[in-house]
Amino acid sequence: MLAAGVGTSPRALLEAAPPIVSATVHDLLLRKSDPTWRFALAANPDNRGLILELRAADGRVGLGSAGEVRHLGHDLATMRAVVGAVAAHIAAPADAGEALDELDRIGGPARAIVQMALLDLVARSRDLPAHELLGTLRRDRVALTRILSLKAPDRMAAVAAQHVAEGYRHLKIKLDNADGDADYARVAAIRSAVGPDVALTVDANQSYRPDDALRLCDRLAPLDLLLFEQPVPADDIDGLAFLTARSPVPIEADEAADSLDRLREIVARRAAHGVSVKLPKLGGIDRARTAIDYCRAGGVPVRIGAHVGSRLLNAAALHLAAVVDELAEPAELAEFARLEGDPAQGLDIVDGTLVLPGGPGLGVHLSEPDHRAEGSSL
Repeated sequence: MLAAGVGTSPRALLEAAPPIVSATVHDLLLRKSDPTWRFALAANPDNRGLILELRAADGRVGLGSAGEVRHLGHDLATMRAVVGAVAAHIAAPADAGEALDELDRIGGPARAIVQMALLDLVARSRDLPAHELLGTLRRDRVALTRILSLKAPDRMAAVAAQHVAEGYRHLKIKLDNADGDADYARVAAIRSAVGPDVALTVDANQSYRPDDALRLCDRLAPLDLLLFEQPVPADDIDGLAFLTARSPVPIEADEAADSLDRLREIVARRAAHGVSVKLPKLGGIDRARTAIDYCRAGGVPVRIGAHVGSRLLNAAALHLAAVVDELAEPAELAEFARLEGDPAQGLDIVDGTLVLPGGPGLGVHLSEPDHRAEGSSL
């Protein structure tokens, strides 16, 4: 339930929203400032997603956005079809039931987009920031980490030093288990470049077998890592638990915790030292909040993981982070800084932290009337 007594599901938020007169879905194309940016599972020169724009009869607008997550099975075409079906009926809530049922079934980024836009609209209709509808304010900013793309060790070290000069005190290093000793060399080069006071994490995006990951953890332990994210395949919960029980470096689940059911299994089995929570992965703020509450009850720390996409998406995750007790930091909400063409404005990184925006709703706005991808809109 929202702090104001309103449910947080898309259906409940629709019931609490002011009358909606239009719902428009736009394709969103964000180009990467480094078109060679890659991680173990993908390499794309841009980030593609959607913006849902809900307009109420009084002129207030609610916005939601997320990008496709192909490596978790959420492609843009399916997202567009599901969000478009909701948009076609949302102005007549009595007719929206079937589309909302499908939205709940599909989950993932499509559901997150709709829920985000409805939350933004409900909060704006009450002239409240979104976090006031989610709970008690615990923090007005979060420490950020910057994620380092897979490159040669010396190049990654140079980028790391640049981010530290920009004020970041946390870095995440992508690994891929593809080239002999390269992963260890990457971490060692970066630690040497940034010194002992910068917190480092690593993320292999499922690239390792458990025994190989354990050997790497033993080698990396002297380099003082905060955590090792998703070393093993997402469906290998046994391997994740094996590694968690033995690794000198804390193990965090990401792709393995791609649903509430999987997350419950991980927590029940103590298969990870921590969990990375993402709105698109889990299907929205309400499901992310359920995941966080379950982890807290089980004594498993939670971080806000990478929300690669518009400032709009990152603002939604920040409003959730603002009300979470005992949130593990840093959060991975800085990656919009490496994307070009974002129409959303009003979210600022200050000295390596992300500051909660002011104003009603999510606190961000669209700077351009035409924020569609080239040649594609609904």
